[in-house]
Amino acid sequence: MNPAEISIPDAAVAASTPRVRRGLPLAGAAVLSAQRLAGYVAVVAVVALLWQLAIWLFDVPPYLLPSPADAGAALVAHAGEVGEAAWLTVQSTVIGMLVATVVAVLFALVFIASPSLDAALMPLIVFVRTVPMIAIAPVLVLIFGRDRWNGVGMVALLSFFQIMLAARKGFEAPTRHMLELMHCCGAGFWQTLFKLRLPCALTHLFTGLRIASASAILCAMFAEWLSGAPGLGSLILDANSRQHFALMWAAVGAGTTVSYLFFTFTIALERAVKDWNH
Repeated sequence: MNPAEISIPDAAVAASTPRVRRGLPLAGAAVLSAQRLAGYVAVVAVVALLWQLAIWLFDVPPYLLPSPADAGAALVAHAGEVGEAAWLTVQSTVIGMLVATVVAVLFALVFIASPSLDAALMPLIVFVRTVPMIAIAPVLVLIFGRDRWNGVGMVALLSFFQIMLAARKGFEAPTRHMLELMHCCGAGFWQTLFKLRLPCALTHLFTGLRIASASAILCAMFAEWLSGAPGLGSLILDANSRQHFALMWAAVGAGTTVSYLFFTFTIALERAVKDWNH
């Protein structure tokens, strides 16, 4: 066989990657999601029980802390309103996370390709990240207005730093010997990127996504609370101003549930991608 016909980078990468036969890629993700959801339901049941016991023991008035039954009844009675608000919050979060991921990966690639740009821009990025979000929020309101794009901008800004650092660390994961092997095999920058750096970066990238997704929904709700954009954040504020505390706590519970579901979806997506790669 002609040696020129052999794709040595492919063979080198394949030889260093263990192959494990698995079932359908979505099967493991589905089982993992079911386990986490079952655990969440159990935790919610325990919290509701302790919540009700605290009301009985300390005689907490309903205007301060309504019972779980009242909050559940408010959730059922205003299911359409809460569902619409939750959907708007999820939309802002998903768009913000997608924007943050694309921009973060591009920045990580630029930093890998140009160490001089890395040294010049990283201090600025770190400085922006250290500014409290409460101080940046008014600026985002001026830039994006008081609609849902304000939430998109805040989620993207909050998530960018974690995802970019994780992607950068992942792109730097290949050892010097692995890079030298790819170079000796004639692989260029893009071939090395797609066949070596990107597969090595997946684990780190999903770590950044998990960290960012854990607070992304709450960040979107915070932006809605500040700007008055429609969503769970503004619904909580509106219910509080109307002294409809059962609805307020129902919206808080909905936000917590949506945040946990979003985090679980990220973990399940990571599991599906890993199973598919194997």
